[in-house]
Amino acid sequence: MINRVIKKHEPKESIFKTLVQDFYRENPEVDIATICIYEGKPKRSDAQSRLYFMWRDIFAEEVGYTKIEMHKRFKKKFSIESTKDLNVMEFVDFLCEIDMLAAEHGITLPHTDDYEVAVLGKSE
Repeated sequence: MINRVIKKHEPKESIFKTLVQDFYRENPEVDIATICIYEGKPKRSDAQSRLYFMWRDIFAEEVGYTKIEMHKRFKKKFSIESTKDLNVMEFVDFLCEIDMLAAEHGITLPHTDDYEVAVLGKSE
């Protein structure tokens, strides 16, 4: 799934064209796709939530915090009031920051199928 925020008073033709081209380039076996437009910005995906909770739990265990403490530390470290308010792309940035922080601490986080969907935008 590909998400993109569009604004009423900004040009859209090139955005749609690029989205369609990107989708079919990444999914050459697909013959039919559906475009859905809805009000507001998209929230994080289920794959993003699953990946975050898995990474949070691994990170917490490695550094000796509880899951709740680790969540609070991530929010403070990355100046985030609530992860629930992050849209899809903001959540991608948040996950990338966690991945880099883990590497700095010598923690290897798994890049599962959820990573492919959550961060790289591959189809579920």
